[in-house]
This record gives sequence, structure tokens and C-alpha cells, in this order.
Amino acid sequence: MGQQRFENANRLWNNGHVKEAAREFHAMAMEANDSDEKAGALINEHKCYCQIQCFDEAQTVMLEIRKLPVKDRYVRMVIDIGDAIMMTLTGRINEGELLFEKILRLNRDDLQSTDSRHLFELIQQRRGFALTDLTRYAEALPILEEAAAFPNTSVEDMQLVWFYLGICQAALSENKLAKAAFLRAVAFGLRNATEAEAHYRLAVVYFMDKAYAQAKHHLEMALDLPDEALSSQLRKFIYQQMSRTCHYLGESEEEKKYLKLAQAS
Repeated sequence: MGQQRFENANRLWNNGHVKEAAREFHAMAMEANDSDEKAGALINEHKCYCQIQCFDEAQTVMLEIRKLPVKDRYVRMVIDIGDAIMMTLTGRINEGELLFEKILRLNRDDLQSTDSRHLFELIQQRRGFALTDLTRYAEALPILEEAAAFPNTSVEDMQLVWFYLGICQAALSENKLAKAAFLRAVAFGLRNATEAEAHYRLAVVYFMDKAYAQAKHHLEMALDLPDEALSSQLRKFIYQQMSRTCHYLGESEEEKKYLKLAQAS
């Protein structure tokens, strides 16, 4: 029954039925007699809730996990990684980054093994994102450059790596490298929120370089994405930047149009 539940939970997860998968992992945990086995099922439930941003549920599961007398070193490490990721996703970025550093310090040899290499790569990706969000760009940059070379990263995560690389390089006034990174992020063609913001940030870099036509092109590309890819705040920023860009292109009617749209946002 345990193996059947595990396979069914993963099938649901892989098919996008994440909440249903979470429930199946929880059922597995309730059936488990061993604390390590129970923790393993619960951490998968926790990952599901983090993926769909149900953070109250994720926090409840993590509190349940932390009460268990987990013996296995690998399972404890996976729990810590899940906790650190949740911290960064819920705004406790500094706490999460410190926990990532602790995990690396305590498990450095284990993380270099073949079996745990994927966990090391996950930590480095998330550390790079966290350090960028903390505006520690010079520290984040080499970690993200390392992450950009990881061979088994998902398309979505690799898009984020290049996006965060662009943010760091732009902040460090490496505009040419920033453009290349943002272009790599949009080239995945996922038509998602990351692509929308990459187009916007790319437009800002072009604008700073006085390449106004290219800036306008990327703003238009962002606005052409599905509505769900643009938050109301990002859409307002795009309208504002479009108005400024049209001003420098001498397109006064377009300038006024986008200024009104920004004011109405």
C-alpha cells in the first residue's frame, strides 16, 4: 500500500494535481510507523504546499516534522533545505540564507557525493536568489554563475537563474552582461511572470544606455504576454517606463497614452 500511495502521489504531482498529491503524501505519513519514513512523506507534502504557495499549510506540516525524532542524517538535511526554502519564499530571506549556509557547513562532504549532488545544486540556486533579494549582488553573482552551469536544472529554475544573474549584473553596472542574461531568461519562451519582468528590466537597461527603440520593443513584448504574467504593479511600471521611453523617441501621443494608463493603474 505504501509503495502504491507513493507512486500515486508522484503521478498526481507530476500531472499538476499538487494539492491532491499533498493529501496523498499526508496519508502515507499517517500510515508510517517509522519516524524517518513519516518525515520523508511529510517533507514531500511540504514541498507540494510550497509549490502552490499554500504557506500556512506548509508551515503547519513543517512544525509537525520538527516534532519527529528523525535519526537519518540525509532526511534531516532534506528537512532543513525545505525549511530554508520556505523561509525565503515567505519573506524570511535572511533566516533562510543563514540556514542554507549552515546546511552547507555541516554537510559539505555529503553534498559533494553523487547521490546528494542535486541537493547541493538546489541549495546554490536558492542561495543565489536569496542573496540577490538581500541586495548582496557581489556575493550572489559567482553562485549564480555556478548555478547557470548545472546540467540537470529544470527549465523554470534555469530561467530564474539567468533572470537573477541579470539583476546582479545590472546592479553592478555590467549592462552588457545584464542584457545578455535577461535575453537568456526571455528566450525560454515560457510566457510567465519571470519573462514579463525580464523584458521590463531589459527595457530599463536599454533605456539607461539610451537605446530607446530597443527599450520600447521589450516593453511591448512584456505587454503582449498573458494577463496572468503581469502583476498590477509590474503593469504600472511598464506603462510608466513606456511613457518615458516614448518621450525620448519623440512620440508625444504615445507618451500621453501610457502616462494615462499608468495613472489609471
